[in-house]
Amino acid sequence: MDTMTQLLRTAIDNRGWLPASDGELSRPEPVPALGYQMTSREAQSSRLDDATDAVPDFAELIGCSDDQLEELVLANLGPDATGLWEALLVPPLLDRVRTILVATQQRVDNDLRTRRSRRNERGSKLGFDPASHYEQRYSQWRVRVTMFKRLVETRLSQTRAAAADENHKAAALNRRHRNAVRRLAEAIDSHRRTLGAEVDPEPADRALWQILEDVTVPLGPQGVPVPVRDMLTTYWSPAQKGAAMDADAVQPTTKPNQDTDGEN
Repeated sequence: MDTMTQLLRTAIDNRGWLPASDGELSRPEPVPALGYQMTSREAQSSRLDDATDAVPDFAELIGCSDDQLEELVLANLGPDATGLWEALLVPPLLDRVRTILVATQQRVDNDLRTRRSRRNERGSKLGFDPASHYEQRYSQWRVRVTMFKRLVETRLSQTRAAAADENHKAAALNRRHRNAVRRLAEAIDSHRRTLGAEVDPEPADRALWQILEDVTVPLGPQGVPVPVRDMLTTYWSPAQKGAAMDADAVQPTTKPNQDTDGEN
């Protein structure tokens, strides 16, 4: 694990503890780890150079474990990793990256609430002194974690926009495919009606007509498979103005945009 990722994880996971001193509560308080460890210019600049100068191969990104991908995402939240995020914001990585960011946002929100509650509890007993060592450390920690949270939220908004764009593209592609299937089905049905009424069909003709039974299209919110023959006699029939009715049946191939983001 690289240095920057370790710093971020240490800050978010509350792995440090502040000793009871300077008039603090007797129980230990979490250390504002990000506020102190992130002051290392060498650690930051070294990691940023890695982020801006080298973008992993897309195949390697796809092959990353969840832990590896989380480390990569959290260590490259800044604006300089443009090339990397262009690769992260496309399927099949998009959903995984979004899950990481949502979970991180929730952890940060929970951490901010927990530490604010403990600070308020301390202040109600000992008073709030802005000049105290505790208040200064808490203020430093809060500023830096808030900055980190904003980076997460910025990247999360990018994943939402990318997901919406992918859904739009998928819906448009499905409409084109569905219209192509409809035209083919109408041509096969026309062939069946014309040839079947005049001559005894050959095996090849019957195999072609069987496609009307074998090929299905998804219909409705649940994507129920319906044979194209049934679609021709109902939703695609001229009397039913099938093109308009079938528009509601188009199902995108990607999942709808449903966030569980923790908002405060």
